[in-house]
Amino acid sequence: MTIKEVQTTCAYCGAGCQILFKVDQEQNKILEAVPAPGRTNDGTLCLKGHYGWDYINDPQILTKRLKNPLIRRGGKGAPLEEVSWDEAISYTARRLTEIKEKHGPDSIMCTGSARGPGNEANYVMQKFARAAIGTNNVDHCARI
Repeated sequence: MTIKEVQTTCAYCGAGCQILFKVDQEQNKILEAVPAPGRTNDGTLCLKGHYGWDYINDPQILTKRLKNPLIRRGGKGAPLEEVSWDEAISYTARRLTEIKEKHGPDSIMCTGSARGPGNEANYVMQKFARAAIGTNNVDHCARI
């Protein structure tokens, strides 16, 4: 078995802790996560950092990642169909405008995430909610 070490940034809470994954190169599977020296974690990891990566190897949980936008045109139960980014953005803008006009801006809410895109994306999301939509209905997963 050939083990490769891959350093990465934990994606759970957004603090930016550094993790060193031990990867079996032949099977292309993560075997273990250990702390790597980092500014925020100083060579330690929380339980999520130590054990939260195991979903990657679980075929019951793992699904294919979306690479293109999808729209369901026929209502509930209709199949999703792949569309261009321009069409997806136009569709979303049109639907949000319709909902806002029919039910008011407070019928729409936005939720941020500590995982993935970072603080800048959360700032843009809350700014969009307040300035473009006109609602203060903003939440974040770190609240729970």
